[in-house]
Amino acid sequence: MNILESFKTSLQAAKKRSNLIMFYALAHIVFLALGQWMVAMEIPGVIYLRNEQLMEIKNLPYLKPLTGALAGSLALKILYTFLFNLIFGAFFSTTVTGVIFFLPYLIAVWRSFIIGVLIYGAETSPLTQMVFYGTFVLEFGAYCVSSAVGTDIGLTLLWPARKRAGSRKEAILISMREGRRLYLLVAVILFIAACWEMSWLHYLGPLIKLENLK
Repeated sequence: MNILESFKTSLQAAKKRSNLIMFYALAHIVFLALGQWMVAMEIPGVIYLRNEQLMEIKNLPYLKPLTGALAGSLALKILYTFLFNLIFGAFFSTTVTGVIFFLPYLIAVWRSFIIGVLIYGAETSPLTQMVFYGTFVLEFGAYCVSSAVGTDIGLTLLWPARKRAGSRKEAILISMREGRRLYLLVAVILFIAACWEMSWLHYLGPLIKLENLK
């Protein structure tokens, strides 16, 4: 099977999981907006959370290579971002956790809420907003798909009859096989997201900072 046929198969698998994917897309949008709204309402606990997160974000270990050893190479920054998001952002966080079917949903809620809390009121230029929302749509679009994979596996563990298989083992294998097909789509979207985000930040990072100071 060539790449084009594999991608077509991945899209067909996504169509079968469209309800779950749309469910996660809606969750991301709703809780992103909720986080922004709660900051706008100046809810004390949320304001405290926002301040704590803003202080901690500067010291996040996974960001240090991007401003350190990899800072001078766009290709390496793209590769690092892609692999980190694929392995940790998607696979371990939203697919493996799907063994307990509701965990990917809780992770989606928390991620979107925190981002909403952090971005509200930030001094951003149109360019910064374009970079951010482009990255958000791509990365979280991929996470919607990877979350759907995890949730499908978890639901199949509880309810193997949904796969119309003869046994729970067979049902799980079917779910995992379908999930593997979907991961080509996840990888493609996350690679595009890494190229989008890192290219803008690599070439226009100083410009973005200057515009935010105006």
